[in-house]
Amino acid sequence: MSFSSDKSLQSNQLPLSIEFPSVKREFDEVLSLSYKRTADAVNTKVGGLFFLQEQATFKQLYVTDNPQSSRFVYRTVFDLVKLNAGNIGAAATVTFPHGISSLTNTMLIYASCTSTDHKFFTVVYPDVYLDSTNVNFTNPLLVQLTQCIVIAEYTKN
Repeated sequence: MSFSSDKSLQSNQLPLSIEFPSVKREFDEVLSLSYKRTADAVNTKVGGLFFLQEQATFKQLYVTDNPQSSRFVYRTVFDLVKLNAGNIGAAATVTFPHGISSLTNTMLIYASCTSTDHKFFTVVYPDVYLDSTNVNFTNPLLVQLTQCIVIAEYTKN
């Protein structure tokens, strides 16, 4: 029985079928490859639930003064239209407390928006960013936004 490698894996997918060879040396290679794929999929998993409270993303970032050590990355989602108690005005800037304690670094921040003229788009810095206490957003359009969901990933102490 011979072993041929699977097609390249797509974003954290494990092979669905595997043939184990009858020769011990080949079996060890197949078992080792299967373990490496499993470990890679588990270690690179990103949580797919976007709740309105802080949660771990399962990502890890190295520690600056010790690259062999790592720290967790967290995610918080903000519904700015709800926090604003209504649509966000044309070219308006809104600021709300984010409530994140011990924020040390941001990893990824973006806003997913829908306008009253039915445009669906995403914005990043400088239109959306965190400072030490607030999430800040500026509407880049000259029409109101009916939806503005900010997703912020960050590290903290």
